[in-house]
Amino acid sequence: MEVRIERLPELRVAGIRVLGPYAESGPEAWKLLTPWIARRQVTSASTMFLGLCHDDPEITPPERIRYDAMVTVPEDFEPDDYVTVRIIRPREYAVAEHKGPYATLPWSWSALYWEWLPASGRTPQNAPRMEVYLNDPGATPEDELRTRLYLPLAPL
Repeated sequence: MEVRIERLPELRVAGIRVLGPYAESGPEAWKLLTPWIARRQVTSASTMFLGLCHDDPEITPPERIRYDAMVTVPEDFEPDDYVTVRIIRPREYAVAEHKGPYATLPWSWSALYWEWLPASGRTPQNAPRMEVYLNDPGATPEDELRTRLYLPLAPL
């Protein structure tokens, strides 16, 4: 797995939260958010589509796992009652790319946590992990899907 350290700037995002195991809550959240995105026409060439993964499924009860489906929005974006707007603070991340079905994302996360992280000398920061979805799952074969994984790192 190729991993690089990257500092992301502050991101302003809008989206929704769904509770449950990531394999269920992720698809459900996007099913709910996608019509809103189309209706509000909030996308541009620079829009990022991302998932915020708040909990460790190994220790969090499945019904309490939090997943946020989010899109980046400009400063002048006016939210409605359907979405929550939040700021993702600038920080360093360990970044790796996953290629393939979303169902195999846990394997890439495990490799990042249990192989790369111990050898890196870095410590994870207590902040949500991020997945940035780089292509359209409705128009891309599953084995060609690309997802960038962002593991937040504590400052050195």
